[in-house]
Amino acid sequence: MTNENKSKEDQGFEEKEADDQELLEEPIRVKDLILMTILSLESKAWAYLDLVAHPETQKHKKDINEARLAIDSIDVLYKMIEEQLAVEERKDIQLRLTNLRLNFVRKE
Repeated sequence: MTNENKSKEDQGFEEKEADDQELLEEPIRVKDLILMTILSLESKAWAYLDLVAHPETQKHKKDINEARLAIDSIDVLYKMIEEQLAVEERKDIQLRLTNLRLNFVRKE
């Protein structure tokens, strides 16, 4: 296969891949991005409390300052969107924060 043929095949594959992707009807709302960020920060907090392995390395590494930063960041983000959340969503995040804070105190 020549480089020219390979290049054409690659282009065809990229075009097909683009056609296969589904577009959303609406753009992702900032509130939803914040909720996803909260979940990511929660994961990092648990890892830095050394209660789970870090997803990136599959190793344990305790760092109380990083855990505190993640927990405090969740709290700030939560307060920014609290009024836009349904009651169940608020309860869920409050429970997550409470669990993180209790475990933080135990690990400190």
